[in-house]
Amino acid sequence: MATASDISYRYAAALLDAADERGALSRIRVEASGLLDIVDASPEFIEFLYDRSLMPDIKQRILSQIFEGKVDTITFNFLRLVVSKQRERFLPDILRACQALLDEREGIVNAQVTSAVPLSTDQEERLKKCLAGFTGKRIRMKTGVDASLVGGFVVQVGDTVIDSTLTTQLRRIRQALTGR
Repeated sequence: MATASDISYRYAAALLDAADERGALSRIRVEASGLLDIVDASPEFIEFLYDRSLMPDIKQRILSQIFEGKVDTITFNFLRLVVSKQRERFLPDILRACQALLDEREGIVNAQVTSAVPLSTDQEERLKKCLAGFTGKRIRMKTGVDASLVGGFVVQVGDTVIDSTLTTQLRRIRQALTGR
């Protein structure tokens, strides 16, 4: 039996393949991101999508009123397909899978950097270059500040975490000196 992740990635891949055939990948990226923003910001839209009492044809008519002529035909037809196959509950995950698959195709990875103090623009650029060399991919970096860090930073790229905080470095030195 297919998992939610399998279903989401299968639908996302189908959307991207259709967009790629028509040379519309960049437009679909923008529209998928915009739809995800709507889904994330509008509990009412999610309620509408998830409402089992509404028949698919009614949902499709409402989606037509909202999106027809405002999004690419590929995106519009895709939304209609998702509704007709009663896969609406997967739409947020499908849209996230689209972004992940597009990033993968374009060689982009996300990096989250948390530092004790804000990084300067120069520090961000140098860190981005270093991470690009480490991963062999382009880096989309988000930064944040955590005042509880004594110094240094933590970087997460996919499943890899690089902890260069002062606390971790001191702990490693203590372990090396004490053997524990």
